[in-house]
Amino acid sequence: MAGGTSVKSVFDVMAVREQFPILKRQINGRPLVYLDNAASAQKPRAVIDSLVSVMEGSYSNVHRGLHTLSNEATEAFETAREIVARFLNAETPEQVVWTKGGTEAINLVANGIGLDIREGDEIIVTEMEHHSNIVPWHLLRERKGAVLRWAPILDDGSLD
Repeated sequence: MAGGTSVKSVFDVMAVREQFPILKRQINGRPLVYLDNAASAQKPRAVIDSLVSVMEGSYSNVHRGLHTLSNEATEAFETAREIVARFLNAETPEQVVWTKGGTEAINLVANGIGLDIREGDEIIVTEMEHHSNIVPWHLLRERKGAVLRWAPILDDGSLD
């Protein structure tokens, strides 16, 4: 940084844990630590409260009705897409595709890319991938005759 100053960032783990009600739970006498977020992420209080609010007051199909509740749901859905598009610096909100979770998203990507994969093409994944990001590529390899390559991880956790 200019002038010899530096910015120190502090990640307050306890402040983040406080946002997740389930992390107050103890298992075997110890605080819950949940690491399977690729399969099912735990929800912070803000998300839980938003879900309850929608379920109690305005739940309806998105893009499937002309009544007030459907219009409210559609507007909220598209507003969220616009916010995420800005955050990701997407050219348009339509470039943001909602899925139920990471596994579905990875499967969509693999199946989309899979249309152009040919026998002998190489698919590279890292040794640190979650199971949900390995299976679709294995299946694609089997269907198309591609080669699966593994990028190794160094002792410090970086990619080789």
